[in-house]
Order: sequence, then C-alpha cells, then structure tokens
Amino acid sequence: MKVGVLGPRGTYSELAAKKQFGEKVTIVPYPKITDVANAVASKKINFGVIPVESLREGSVGEALDAIAWTDIKVHAEIVAPISHSLLGVPGSKLVQIAQVLSHPQALAQCREFLRKNLPKAELIEMTSTAKAAEQVGKLKRPHMAAIGPKALANLYGLEVLHDDIQSGETNTTRFLCLAKEDSKPTGRDKTSVAFYTAQDRPGILHEILGEFAVRNINLIPSLFETS
Repeated sequence: MKVGVLGPRGTYSELAAKKQFGEKVTIVPYPKITDVANAVASKKINFGVIPVESLREGSVGEALDAIAWTDIKVHAEIVAPISHSLLGVPGSKLVQIAQVLSHPQALAQCREFLRKNLPKAELIEMTSTAKAAEQVGKLKRPHMAAIGPKALANLYGLEVLHDDIQSGETNTTRFLCLAKEDSKPTGRDKTSVAFYTAQDRPGILHEILGEFAVRNINLIPSLFETS
C-alpha cells in the first residue's frame, strides 16, 4: 500500500499516516499538499494524508483548496498531538540563532517561544517542517535552526536545542486521509463538504447553509468536535 504525505521524510503528515496505517506502510513524500491530492486523484497512490486543521491556528488553506478542486474523497480523519522542537546543527547554541525555518503553521504555533527567546531572529517560511530541517542539515550553519518534530534531528543530523516550544499545553492537528473512492458507511460517520459558488451575490451563503437547516442536519464549525 502506498500512502502519499507532505514531504520530505519526517513530517507530521508521515507520523499521522503511520498512526493510521502502521509502520510498514510505503510512504511517498510530495513537496506540496496539492501534489498529494493530485496523486490520489490519478491513482498513483492508494491514500494521501494531509493536515487540514490546527487547534491553535485554524484551517490549512491549501488543504481546503485541494479538497474543493480535486476529484477525491475523505476516507478518514486522524487527530494527533503536535510537539515542536527547535533543531540546530550539532554544537550550536540558542543565543547564536538568527534564522528560524519552518512551515507557517509551525512558526505561528511557536510564536510565544520565539518572541521571548529569539525576538530578533528572521522567520523563514518553508513548505514543511521536514523541508526546514533538511535545509538546516544541508547548510550546516550554526546561526540557523528549524522547528519540527524531534524525530527530524536523527533524520537530518541535527541537535535538539529546545523541546516542546509550542504555545499552550494543547496543540493538536487534524489530518485527513484522502482516497479516490469513498469509505463504507459505519453509522457514526462525519461528512465534510467543500464547495464554491459560480456567482457572488448577497445572501448566497445563507441560502446554501439553509439547505442543511431545513433538513435538520447539524453543522460543526468548531475545531475538533468529535461527538
């Protein structure tokens, strides 16, 4: 079984995929979330796992666009705790760090740590946490650090400079498992709908959502409602 994830190796998407399918699954990394969705649609892979929502930072726009514009289905959801670490080249110190690389969501989730400990550091956005770690490991510059899961340190020859740097006690991300075909009904299913309108006029969103209300269908706008 081939499962596509946001790459390179070591991303939270890969960890979520292994949580869903087990350690022996074949992981296929892609540079962008939309690439994962397209690979599922073209049947190059069996499933794709992408981040869609962070408890602290909200929706991942690229993931929502991929679902709306690609002929794929949501097969399952995976909710996983996220713990960020600051990773640098071996021997580097926190006081040396002048540039911090990571995915925009990870940078936002660690803003309090960065504000207090690295207020002058340049924040550089990357396509994934693993891509950031890969870049820091490749360049081997003591003034550069990456934010991501601790496991990236071993993958890219880095050292953990600081653990658990995310803001708040709870930092959870919801991942979607994408497939070409829909999953079988279980009786306790959720339905995710992504749509766009062909025209823009006052009241159109009200009309669309009203179709759910008249059919007594409950909508869940809050993050990670599981009931």
